[in-house]
Amino acid sequence: MIYYFSGTGNSKHAAEVIASAVNETPVDIVDAIKNGIHGSADDEITGFVFPVYFWGLPEIIKRFAAMPEVNNSLGKYVFCVITCGADTGNADKMLSKKLGRSPDYSFSLKMPDNYVVMYDPCEKEKAQKYLHHADKELETICKDILNRENARKGSTNGSAKSAFVSLLYDPFRKTKKFYADESCVSCGLCAKICPDNAIEIKNGKPVWVKSKCQHCTACINRCPKASIQYGKGTQTRRRYNYENTVD
Repeated sequence: MIYYFSGTGNSKHAAEVIASAVNETPVDIVDAIKNGIHGSADDEITGFVFPVYFWGLPEIIKRFAAMPEVNNSLGKYVFCVITCGADTGNADKMLSKKLGRSPDYSFSLKMPDNYVVMYDPCEKEKAQKYLHHADKELETICKDILNRENARKGSTNGSAKSAFVSLLYDPFRKTKKFYADESCVSCGLCAKICPDNAIEIKNGKPVWVKSKCQHCTACINRCPKASIQYGKGTQTRRRYNYENTVD
């Protein structure tokens, strides 16, 4: 079984490509938590595909990987593929501590960076080049997994800073600055796709009802009208999601 977490579609795409190549099932971690979906210790493969946040793990990955049901159902061969804009530092080693077992194989996969709350995602043409290169890397990843490679590959620079920078994630993942501007058409997509159920539609507009969320940027990047903002900084920035980029 291959578990994935994805806000803007990068990690979902990677998980689906790998799952198809190795004849495994891709399962959204949000669904796995909600519905109690877990593999079996008798499974040949258990994979984890997710983005790096602040050179560390998304909160949902920390929680999921530490669940006894997950720890006790790891397959014979465990791997992780961590998507990133630059590098992943020690995120794979942080996953090891949560799982209670080091992955046999880990790969840091560069894909278009899209943390719009802090910077402007790259233009579509440049993002497509990143994705083309990522697909080539995925071919290697799939071969490695099929061959049961035991290795740590990809962009793991920044390891020394991981312990410090990852500590900034929790205090930074507040929802206070999120809001929908006047272009909102009340489609409700943001509330539907939020992995934390942190958004409710009230009087036709999204309201962030939890003080913290994953900061996966699914709501802001996938809004069809680019109506969701984070403070004033995002008003002039591009948006990114995988599906719109590959069209």
